[in-house]
Amino acid sequence: MPFSYDLATSHLQSCSTVVKSYAKINLFLKIVGKTQINNTHYHLLQSRFMRVSSLYDSLGFNFNAKEFDILGDFDCSMEQNVIYKAYIALLSYVSGKKAESLKRIQVIVHKNIPSGGGLGGGSSNAACFLNTINKELKLGLPQETLMQIGAQVGSDVPFFISDLELANVEGRGEIVTPYPKESSFDVDIIMPKVHCSTVEVFKKYANNFYSEKEIANTKAQAWLKKTNMEILQNNAFVNNDLLKPLLTLYPNLESYCKNGVFLSGSGSCFWKKKAGA
Repeated sequence: MPFSYDLATSHLQSCSTVVKSYAKINLFLKIVGKTQINNTHYHLLQSRFMRVSSLYDSLGFNFNAKEFDILGDFDCSMEQNVIYKAYIALLSYVSGKKAESLKRIQVIVHKNIPSGGGLGGGSSNAACFLNTINKELKLGLPQETLMQIGAQVGSDVPFFISDLELANVEGRGEIVTPYPKESSFDVDIIMPKVHCSTVEVFKKYANNFYSEKEIANTKAQAWLKKTNMEILQNNAFVNNDLLKPLLTLYPNLESYCKNGVFLSGSGSCFWKKKAGA
């Protein structure tokens, strides 16, 4: 339903629980192959995700609604909303009174993370929902199970469920490995008002840029072992394999490709390390 930013703010004040749903950036994103699951084709990736603590949506929860409901300023139907998909996936893991309690939840979403920006806003919302409901309803599901549920909903969801600040991510996003050698750092996020389609960007990559020779070269470079400093010394095209197909589809974004500025994910948002960070 239509739901303004100001209306979301006022509704949050009436919620019994309010939590932060953080954005993420990709320090690098490399394609290392492809696979097929249930007749659906996926690209396999290697990436390093970093949580951005300065940018987040707020999720409010009420636990006495007449029926499950999500309120927020979204660009999709509720059935397409990743929070709703997480709710449907979670239902098969609970029963009895806990299932009935789950059906009486109202979620209010105050959006700050732009849709289609490559910052993982939707996936973060889904993960935040799963973690919060597991805690508040005392479902007792282990983190590994929540990550499995999250992987059914979206590729970035397991990272957000892990609650890690910095992690190496592989496969379709379901393999999340802590990267304790270094700490996260502050960044400035550049948010052009452009919604990019992840599906179209990956399709353009598959049709125009996928190369077995390049993938072999990528694997030989051992990206998951690179330090953050090594990564930051590269340019944006080296660090993210999706930048070229993205600019093919959205050429106006090329003006943001400056020294020290990097693309996050497959969306329109760029980032740079904050001075002094």
